[in-house]
Amino acid sequence: MRGIITLFFFIPLLSIAQIAPGKYFVRFTDKNNNPYSVSSPLAFLSQRAINRRNAQGISITPQDLPVTPAYIDSVIAHGATVLNKSKWLNGVIIQTTDTNVLNSVETLPFVSGVKSLPKRNTVSKEKFVFTDKMEELAAEKMLATESAGEYGPALHQLQMLNGDFLHSLGYRGKGMLIAVMDAGFNNANTIPVFQDLIADNRILATHDFVQGDSNVYGHHFHGTAVLSCMAAHLPGYMIGTAPDAEYILLRTEDAATEYIIEEYNWACGAEYADSAGADVFNTSLGYTTFDDPLYNHTYADMNGDSAVITIAADIAASKGILVVNSAGNSGGGPWNYIGAPADGDSVLTVGGVDSLKVIYAQSSHGPSFDGRVKPNVCAQGLNAYLAFDNGVFGYGSGTSFASPIMAGTAACLWQARPSFSNMQILHAIEQSADRYLNPDTLYGYGIPDMRLAWILLNGNETPPEDVILSVYPNPFTTSCTVTFYATQAGNARIEIFDAAGKKVFDKQNSSDRYYQSLSISNSVLQSKGVYILRFTTTQKVLYRKIVRQ
Repeated sequence: MRGIITLFFFIPLLSIAQIAPGKYFVRFTDKNNNPYSVSSPLAFLSQRAINRRNAQGISITPQDLPVTPAYIDSVIAHGATVLNKSKWLNGVIIQTTDTNVLNSVETLPFVSGVKSLPKRNTVSKEKFVFTDKMEELAAEKMLATESAGEYGPALHQLQMLNGDFLHSLGYRGKGMLIAVMDAGFNNANTIPVFQDLIADNRILATHDFVQGDSNVYGHHFHGTAVLSCMAAHLPGYMIGTAPDAEYILLRTEDAATEYIIEEYNWACGAEYADSAGADVFNTSLGYTTFDDPLYNHTYADMNGDSAVITIAADIAASKGILVVNSAGNSGGGPWNYIGAPADGDSVLTVGGVDSLKVIYAQSSHGPSFDGRVKPNVCAQGLNAYLAFDNGVFGYGSGTSFASPIMAGTAACLWQARPSFSNMQILHAIEQSADRYLNPDTLYGYGIPDMRLAWILLNGNETPPEDVILSVYPNPFTTSCTVTFYATQAGNARIEIFDAAGKKVFDKQNSSDRYYQSLSISNSVLQSKGVYILRFTTTQKVLYRKIVRQ
């Protein structure tokens, strides 16, 4: 069982390091002489953020305190321009081209030291997120032409996770706050698919950590497409996985170049969203290599403890936030593995599959360098249905879309089970997945089942019906496990028939647990071929095909 690790005291950061041309991170030694106090958290955290901590028994600590304002003022007085502040990393991002300013800042007693890195190359090339090319998008953009009721073609990617079960119970994200970190949300404030989101004032905040303003409705289409997977609501065309949720939109990525400053931007954005009270993060970004190879990560860095963005992601999880991140699109390429912060031990990392639940060839591989299961789970990433920034609909491929499909569905699950912690939600999602008993480096624990996760988090409610939850693996060679739920404990009978109709297995379960599992080995199903499983309770009779190879 993985826990949340807060790594504040082990952050391997240089106190002043050039993190993009002319930009540096200045780390402070402490938070002394700070006018803020953990005993008065409303001065620096919203009530919503405080409520989230209280609900999960999370203390407010000095790590939550803003950077000491006097330290910032002094850095400015010495000639530097402060771009962003990070309370978790306890420092500021500054801009200057004057070495005298850097030398002057170095002398400040509350700066833990200065080390200036060589100036980066200013490379002009199109580079974005996980690979050297843009997310792969279908060349043909189209209006919705397939019929799937009010959801449009997006219904399938919701049904794959059994998220439609949650929606049918009325859990569509209402009351949940999702923060989206991306490269820009071009036209998200004007296209029809978000008209209800805008009209209902459910975008609670926006901020651009690249340019330092609040306008995120430009710069790039990627965030718009990502947002549509969750927030879309245009009945008959597309409905996303969390259409009733509230959102915070943050630009932390500069798509034109790839510098490590973007990891620091993300940390600042995560703190912003935490302070505002976000429940869930979705990040369809990841970092491996940069425009200057001097600062490239290695696979050894994907250990959950090294990359700045991973450290910040795990800190966010320690504040009670469910952090969801794309695995990456490097599968089969030179890098091959997950990027940062997908390596975080408290991050729900999402790989991509196609509509038939087969892994997307470019979905990044696990494990983390230290051997943990990654990705954690998978959702549809190949030919995911989404909205483009010009208002039309089409298909896109990449784990960038698997992540928000999962994040929105997870928000609905948490809405349904609000008394549980972020990590309990994460682990229930893992445990509901179809490969939970046999995880691997491609699928992780597999494709989650939100109905099973809902059952695993069972509170005072009970499922409305008896159900076969999964038969895995299927087809199988040596054994498979049948998991099922009976609304009356012990009231379940499993029978298996061969192709000729002969009964080869019969067991009446007498367990006192509602959620049960049963292993079927090849010693029971002795011949290769197709079998029929019959699940009988007082409520119903269900059938499932089993194939022994």
